[in-house]
Amino acid sequence: MIEPYNMEIGDETLKSMIEINPEITELTNQEIIKKVEILKEINCSKTQILSIIISNPLFLSRGINEIIKLLSYLQEIGFTCLNILFDSNPYILNLEPFEIKKYINNRINQGENLDDIVDDLDSNPYLFQEI
Repeated sequence: MIEPYNMEIGDETLKSMIEINPEITELTNQEIIKKVEILKEINCSKTQILSIIISNPLFLSRGINEIIKLLSYLQEIGFTCLNILFDSNPYILNLEPFEIKKYINNRINQGENLDDIVDDLDSNPYLFQEI
């Protein structure tokens, strides 16, 4: 597992990440690189990628297909700047699309419309913690 060092993640930071997510030690460099590439595809800068991975090391254990489904769903419902959204709240990357759908449907059932809900979540990413 050389990739975290290539990303300039220090020993102490990596140690903290492993405490949160011990599965990191079992990941191959290729698995980590694929997840970094996904973040690059949504225009995350190097700084944003480091921030996301260091803040949310559980992201590294997610399956590629799970991540892609989440990104697709978020784009489908109207999120446009996913890089900023994930930099603001990297834990969103741990959610499943059905969890977000359920939250949105509950708000729609209370009389809100989808565009307003997406705008609210986009401008207040901490609201995803209610999910």
